[in-house]
Amino acid sequence: MSLLFRLAHEPSRTLLLVQLAALLLYPWFDTGHGQGVLAAISVGVLSAAVWMVRRSPREAWIAAALALVGIAAHAVYRFTGLTALGVVGAAGYAAAFFYSAAALVAYMLQDERTTTDELWAAGATFMLFVEGYAWVFAGTQLLQPGAFAIPGAAAQPLTWVQALFLSATNMSATGLTDIYPATPHARVLLIVEQWNGVMYLAVVVARLAGLLRRR
Repeated sequence: MSLLFRLAHEPSRTLLLVQLAALLLYPWFDTGHGQGVLAAISVGVLSAAVWMVRRSPREAWIAAALALVGIAAHAVYRFTGLTALGVVGAAGYAAAFFYSAAALVAYMLQDERTTTDELWAAGATFMLFVEGYAWVFAGTQLLQPGAFAIPGAAAQPLTWVQALFLSATNMSATGLTDIYPATPHARVLLIVEQWNGVMYLAVVVARLAGLLRRR
């Protein structure tokens, strides 16, 4: 009963734990044969995010609809190889993650106090943005092969873990490391993510910290 009570009153912690569990599982299936498992794990993360949106001022059905579009289109793409469906699937996933992140931001900013669950939400929202941009990168390299490159390695699309790694290092402004954008469009996408990361830390996280200190 105590565990169920905590899950009900701190859903952001549950979402963050689901995200961390998925993060630990991704490397084990980051191969051609493991793409189906990776997609299933992403569906699990997205389902937890949609469940969390219900606590925010935003409409949960919108996140669910975007998620269904992404899941369906990407599943068909994996069986048919049609680029257009892959792009639609990546766009659906990205839109669902971004909408969920925006919903959690609204949840954190809806009042003048900071709760424990909102502190968990700050970490979960960061990861939602990271996963959303990773899907943007996945769709970009379908539309523009060679959009991202690794020096000294053969030209090939980024794997899911590589796209996630690029997104996380860029969102947190820690650097691009061994992966870099090779086209103007890819560079602009990374600039947008860097701006998103800076504004998230400067506005949302700083506000939560300020309210917590005041309390």
